[in-house]
Amino acid sequence: MSTDDFNFDNKTKYGIQNEIGRYVWSGYFILVITSSLIGDTIILIASIKYRAFKLHKIMIVIIQHIAVSDLVSSIIYLTPRVAAMIADGWALGDTLCYINPYTMYIANSSSALLICAMTSTKLYILKYPLRSGTFSPSKTAHCICAVAWAMSPSFSFMNFLIDKGDIYFDYRNYVCDFRNLSSDIWKWLTPVLTVFFLILPNCLVMGTTICVLVLAKRVADRGSRSLKWQGILTTVLTAAVYCISVLPYAIYRIGDHFISVPDKSQSFFYTYFYELASSFYSFNTMSNFYIYSLTVTSFRDFLKSKTRTAADYIGKGLVFLVMNNCTQLTKKKQFTQYPKDSREKANVSRLLVPWSSLRTASEPTFSRRTKIVDRMVK
Repeated sequence: MSTDDFNFDNKTKYGIQNEIGRYVWSGYFILVITSSLIGDTIILIASIKYRAFKLHKIMIVIIQHIAVSDLVSSIIYLTPRVAAMIADGWALGDTLCYINPYTMYIANSSSALLICAMTSTKLYILKYPLRSGTFSPSKTAHCICAVAWAMSPSFSFMNFLIDKGDIYFDYRNYVCDFRNLSSDIWKWLTPVLTVFFLILPNCLVMGTTICVLVLAKRVADRGSRSLKWQGILTTVLTAAVYCISVLPYAIYRIGDHFISVPDKSQSFFYTYFYELASSFYSFNTMSNFYIYSLTVTSFRDFLKSKTRTAADYIGKGLVFLVMNNCTQLTKKKQFTQYPKDSREKANVSRLLVPWSSLRTASEPTFSRRTKIVDRMVK
């Protein structure tokens, strides 16, 4: 494998030459970042402070960890990517370019492993409902998630040990990435890591999700116990969206080992398809908030109540501003019509009624005082 095969840092060949195209992709990633920051923050606040998720405790803890993983991915992976697209090149310095690929793979790996934990745990709860109540759900869930977080730096750790300085800026997706060329060990290690960190997690997610659906149908047909379908739907939709978003990138990684072209800059697979695959991968980052809003009734009710409360506060604030502006304009108009004589000003000021009392005063009293003021002004 020659160096030219990974010469993706050539701006002329692989950069997005159309400025409008770069801004369109930047807008898409800004939407993903905004949705993730707002949505995942709401998920954490709703689940921790307000306990708005009426699901199994293990599932709630895993949902919280997935939200943290998505926040990390938005901040340390997508935000530098947007900045690079807008600047049409890496503009955050060599140090951040060196750190970026390590954190990027940690965030992506943690998301995959946590979703594996979600589907596997849901399958266990369905198959052994009595056993799942014999241990502490929160501690068990945190231990499972801790294992997922501990395994997520494995790919970055391999690159640090073998090829820690071989990092370049990829103009296809505007991120810093590992080149993996300085050692012959990558010829067999790259396929192994691809299988272990990309193909196996996807297969595990799809397999456990199918088992969840089959087992849930059997339990429903037998009628032996009631099922909480919102937890099942949440797990299935989360897994489905994850697999769909990762599938194009997995196809690229697999095809990269079998496709050989003389000039990769002229290949659709190595340019446009990779750009779409790496961009679609981030769709999973922003989707969980919308999935939970659709499937979890208690979370949806929480959002509705908070939205109504916020609308009430906004409405009251607007009414207060309008009334305050009307009061100021009324007072200003009255004072500009008063005579300049200080005695008459003093007499008129005694008859002025504050706004708070005008609202409660009876109509005859208000009109009588208004007539006296007009007579003195004339």
